[in-house]
Amino acid sequence: MMLLALLAAPVFAPAQGRLVAVDSSRALYEVSMETGAKTLIGTVSENAGTAAGLAYDTPTNTLYLSSTGNDSLYTLDLATGRATLVGAYGDSAIVMQGLEINSSTGELFGVSAHNGGLYKVDKTTGVASLIATSGLSSFTNIGYNSLTNTMYASNGGSDSFYTLNLATGTTTLLGPLNSSTNPNGLAFNRDNGVMYLVDNSTDILYTVSMATGVASAVGSTGAGNLLGLAYVPAVHAGT
Repeated sequence: MMLLALLAAPVFAPAQGRLVAVDSSRALYEVSMETGAKTLIGTVSENAGTAAGLAYDTPTNTLYLSSTGNDSLYTLDLATGRATLVGAYGDSAIVMQGLEINSSTGELFGVSAHNGGLYKVDKTTGVASLIATSGLSSFTNIGYNSLTNTMYASNGGSDSFYTLNLATGTTTLLGPLNSSTNPNGLAFNRDNGVMYLVDNSTDILYTVSMATGVASAVGSTGAGNLLGLAYVPAVHAGT
């Protein structure tokens, strides 16, 4: 009887959160993880300038936004689109498109396109401190696998996928993305263990193999210029 009861018991899948994206015109979207279709949910306030990278800090329920228009860090209210200035990065040459939280330590990191530099960003002041240059050119985006404590990077110059050492800035090639031609935002869904990537040339949402780097198409996001991507867990997905 006990075995029958166990077999009959319902199996609950982990609740899914939201995949959110922002484009260069500050439009804020939810992106379907099943089809890739994006749905407009708001507009980031004008004070943020040109919106770029997104990073979500789960313990504090804080969504961070990088502006490449005014070289600063903001927090972003997903419900209203209001961006609140944290502070300037401290170097006007920085073009911080890649932005991500190391959830094992709570530290915020970014990668700048102007020098391929990996930076640690102060979450209270916005000041960015250079750790090292990665050797990668063009735009680099980063995504953190909280299940394995590994930071990954996609790079537009090489159209390839890497692991990124947060202490030294060293990148290790995993392989070419193959399908993606202009990779942008990366986001890891801790609830299903999948890394997602948006591309603003193909306008497609991809999943990326964290073993080989190969990007597999989920579906079209529609015409646009998606740059930042973040996964907001279900417990906070309504905010």
